[in-house]
Amino acid sequence: MRISKFNKGFTLIELLVVIAIIGILAGILLPVLSRARESARKTQCASNVKQIGMGLIMYANENAEAFPVSTTAPVAMTSLKLLHPDYVSDPRTFNCPSDTSVTATTNAGLSATTGDAFDKDECSYGYDRLHTQADDADVALAADRPTNVATTTGPTAATNSPNHGGTVAAVTGTDVAGRGQNVVYVDGHVEFVISPLAGWYAADGTTRDDIFNDNSGALGTNDTTIIQDGVTE
Repeated sequence: MRISKFNKGFTLIELLVVIAIIGILAGILLPVLSRARESARKTQCASNVKQIGMGLIMYANENAEAFPVSTTAPVAMTSLKLLHPDYVSDPRTFNCPSDTSVTATTNAGLSATTGDAFDKDECSYGYDRLHTQADDADVALAADRPTNVATTTGPTAATNSPNHGGTVAAVTGTDVAGRGQNVVYVDGHVEFVISPLAGWYAADGTTRDDIFNDNSGALGTNDTTIIQDGVTE
């Protein structure tokens, strides 16, 4: 009886073909996985912004339709801090998972003391405190961090938030703009907007304020400017 010879392994060519196929599949799948992860982070961020919007509305309902306002510097982040912990109790709500400058440790260090402000390493979001519930429903109230530089006016009109698809500098102005930002409006709805032109509509009904650039009321009835003026620590 003849006994057939067993195949003792791959030939070199077969092995190279397998390696090439694995390399091709990795090249296809890794970018897809990266986009999927960022999509999940963007969705979580939208949920955070929605909760902030609900906190702002609850605050206004109890304060004569006025959203949180403080005159203590830094004014924007001291104003937004008025939501915590009475209206937004979980510190993680203020941490966008795409914002690497805010960590779980720094975010967990949020103070419950009235009158304190959010530092840049505690909160990923910016806020426009100069509005009330009487304003148009499409007026932006809060959004992803406009910039991490030490200014109160945000980046130029051509720059989006760095949180989604971009990077945030730790201290200096080397932010790289991302693909867009989550924005919550006066009526509580949230949109992911791929342009910074997401603020109050001008009288023509088509032009919108740049939410990261202080236009001093040139377009909307009252300028929409999302500010992150927290202290870098």
